[in-house]
Amino acid sequence: MSFPIDPATLRTRAAAAAPVCDFWSLRAVSETGESLRVRQDIAEAPARTRDAGLMVTVVDQGGMAHAACADFSTAGLRRAFTQARSLARAMGGRGGFDYSRMRMPSASGDYRGPSLEPLPSSLAERFDLLQAACASLRGDPRIVDWSAQAWFLDTEQIHLTGDGGRAHQRLHFVIPNLSAVARAGNQTQTRTAAGQYNGFCRQGGLEVLAQSGLLSDGPRIAQEAVELALAPDCPSGERDLLLMPDQMMLQIHESIGHPLELDRILGDERNFAGTSFVTLDMFGHYRYG
Repeated sequence: MSFPIDPATLRTRAAAAAPVCDFWSLRAVSETGESLRVRQDIAEAPARTRDAGLMVTVVDQGGMAHAACADFSTAGLRRAFTQARSLARAMGGRGGFDYSRMRMPSASGDYRGPSLEPLPSSLAERFDLLQAACASLRGDPRIVDWSAQAWFLDTEQIHLTGDGGRAHQRLHFVIPNLSAVARAGNQTQTRTAAGQYNGFCRQGGLEVLAQSGLLSDGPRIAQEAVELALAPDCPSGERDLLLMPDQMMLQIHESIGHPLELDRILGDERNFAGTSFVTLDMFGHYRYG
């Protein structure tokens, strides 16, 4: 993956485009993805994505504001910086905090995520891995649908500040999964290896496919799909519930993580994702029961 422009050129353009202000920063992101799937032993067309954009932050006259665009030219950066400074000045003195008193971060460094084994370079080799994984799911005649898939995602970020800060980060993610659908009588059930979408997501290379069990867990996933289809209905009444770690993580994310988002607490998200039962006076002492 190559960034739209190299960090040195981005710094030069940002310096030329940035306005006179108390502080400015720029965060540029480039992301490429490839999604491959083999369903019922037939390879589907690859899906490839490419996204790139940037966000600028300006602090001036006590206010802070942001602007975003996908234009990496000097003119594009200048328009974003001008808009952010205009908004910052409009907010100065009207908010609950004077941002000119805040010490802004200026970190520098480079980071590349781990990748112990490189992924196969050719599309045919990557599909061969998924073909083998898909074939391992179809041993039982009650399996009526089966698939193996993998999503490969490369992300690169550059963060620049007006006082010379520069951080550069490169990450590679592999998100594999297996899925089997079983039918027994009038019951149809689906079993997946790690949640239906992106339950198993790690940084790395080919080793992530082995860690996920993509190449070994097919028979187990198929058998568990059949067991689900054959299982009796859940009894009614109160019961003790044992949550596996993946479900517990999701529950914490939904029940605790989202209510603690400040934009929900302050009401900014009410028209998009709702509000929160958490109020500002609960910070520092409220305990979840």
